[in-house]
Amino acid sequence: MNIKIAFLAFAVLLAACHNNQEHQSSDNHDHSTDHDHTASTEHTHGPSCDQTDTNEPEHEHGQANDHEHEHEHELYGVIKIAHTHFGDVIRAGGELLPTPKNDQIVVASRDGLVFFAQSKMQEGTTIKANQQLFTLTSGSLINNNLEVEFLQAKAEFEKAKTDFERAQKLVADTIISDNDFLNLKLAYENSQLTYNNVRRNYSVGKQQIVAPTNGFVKRIYVAEGEYVQAGDALMVISDNKRLTLKAEIPQSALHKMHTIQSAKFYTPYNKKVYSTASLNGELVSWGKSAAENSFYIPIFFEIDNKGDLIPGTFVDIYLKTKTDANSVAIPKTAIMEEFGNYYVYVDCHEEWEKRYVTIDGTDGELTKITDGLAIGELIATKNVSRIKLSLMSGDLPAHAHAH
Repeated sequence: MNIKIAFLAFAVLLAACHNNQEHQSSDNHDHSTDHDHTASTEHTHGPSCDQTDTNEPEHEHGQANDHEHEHEHELYGVIKIAHTHFGDVIRAGGELLPTPKNDQIVVASRDGLVFFAQSKMQEGTTIKANQQLFTLTSGSLINNNLEVEFLQAKAEFEKAKTDFERAQKLVADTIISDNDFLNLKLAYENSQLTYNNVRRNYSVGKQQIVAPTNGFVKRIYVAEGEYVQAGDALMVISDNKRLTLKAEIPQSALHKMHTIQSAKFYTPYNKKVYSTASLNGELVSWGKSAAENSFYIPIFFEIDNKGDLIPGTFVDIYLKTKTDANSVAIPKTAIMEEFGNYYVYVDCHEEWEKRYVTIDGTDGELTKITDGLAIGELIATKNVSRIKLSLMSGDLPAHAHAH
């Protein structure tokens, strides 16, 4: 009996030990499953800029995310880094000047007193071709009186005309010689020229002076009622269709002067950047010596004026030399500065990376990058400060870009 009781006790103990081992095995399996789930959860945080994840599960709202991604690319002006043409740039100061051949001087056609045709005639006034500018009159002058000169020229012309018409009949009948006829003809033609010249723009003792071309009043040389002589300058009219861009090159850059091909310039009054290439510009000449009391050498371009360039304006100029087709250059709006260091924001698909770069010159629009970016990477070029503020405040979403 005692042997049976001992055997039953041993069997119960053995069964309990076996169940305990199975329970431990089950616990170990659950733990392994939890570990794998944790690893999967960590994977969903996404790869870095230099990694590619081929096993990332597809988002059930993929189309919506793609649309949002495209919107963010447009909002931040995202571009792909690629090789581009970019040459060395010489930064210089300069000025927009009128082109001399576009200025026309209006002069007095005879002696007399000058009066403005318009009471509001000032420098900058728009002028149309054949518009009346001045009136010349003799007033109470005794010498060179316009009225007397006109009447005298008219009388001489009418007499010469009568003599010539009579001579035409006489020479036909050989009553006068051919030589006399030719003299009368010459006198008639000379008196006709004089009379036509005097009566041109003449009206009741006054002579009108009209604009030779369209443009604006650049400079006025006379005052109302001033006495002028024939040939005196009265006014300068400029059409400003072509302008001269003058750049002052420092002597340290003279060795690059012969490689200069074009220029871009920045106007402070409207904060725009213009290119000589887009304004039908051409390099005209450069100075062969420095001006007196100056350490700079001038270089001149001629450009078209499409209406928003103002002569006399000082501008910042970026002179472009021969280009290198394998340069990396990005819009200057993409670059931020921090304590003398420069950086951009790189699109890492799930976040923006602040990337420090090395710059080497700018042409006013693009800035050359020598280190920090790789071909094919995506960067933001617009609203960059917004990305910076989002990162600083911690409001940047865990997925993708700033909203």
